[in-house]
Amino acid sequence: MTEHRPRVRTWRRILRALALMWRARAAHLGVPTSEDGTGDGGAPPPAPGTHATALREDRGPLAPERLLRPRQGRLGDCWVMASMLAIHETAPERLRRLLVEEADGIVAVHLPGVSAPIRVDRRLPVDDRGVFQYGRRDGGNPGWVGVLEKAIALHVAGDYASLQRGFARFGLELLLGERVRTLLKMPSAAQIAAWRAEGRAIAASTHPLSPLVPTSAGPLPPSHVFAVVGADERTGHIHLRNPVRPADLLVLDARRFRRGFLSVDVTGPLR
Repeated sequence: MTEHRPRVRTWRRILRALALMWRARAAHLGVPTSEDGTGDGGAPPPAPGTHATALREDRGPLAPERLLRPRQGRLGDCWVMASMLAIHETAPERLRRLLVEEADGIVAVHLPGVSAPIRVDRRLPVDDRGVFQYGRRDGGNPGWVGVLEKAIALHVAGDYASLQRGFARFGLELLLGERVRTLLKMPSAAQIAAWRAEGRAIAASTHPLSPLVPTSAGPLPPSHVFAVVGADERTGHIHLRNPVRPADLLVLDARRFRRGFLSVDVTGPLR
């Protein structure tokens, strides 16, 4: 790991501080970890979390030739899902390269911020009816989205419940292994259009008072992360996708964007 690569242990410490109830301590769970702290030592699967009751194997496609957009489920991990969505809208091949299928239904997840592959199976959280509850391919089975979410839940946050606190910058850095810039001053439509032309992934985070800002899709959700997918320099409008409804394009004028969002996270060029 180079000195410029973001450290997974730093993310883990911050996630612990943000979680309301941290239940992922190795001493409590008895989770074996490797010397580098990746946890890749045959650890048991994470508990299903508060919105699921059991785990069921996902037998659908993992990562077909056309990667469907990631969609957030009932878990409040928008910082992870919006980061996946922002990368998907920019350089989807970067996400595909993270996954290698192995024997017996195991997938090796190569997170750039982790020095060793994270191996997880495809048993994912379901409710009493056997319906998958968390991240999935929009319009499809969990697939690559569910596998990435599980790897991050187990080996970075500690469990699914602890994924419900985090910042978009950490999600982007975790998936890319590169530094990400956070801006508190909202950029103009021209600046966003220029970044998108350069192949940069962008995420924008709302604040607790964002529901006061009306949009065509209803009030903005509080403390939520969106993928910024484009902008119209002529009109000044910003184009966003919500990981909860990734197929829908949300268009905001510059005033609503400034009022409704707290920060923007921007990667380097990805293609």
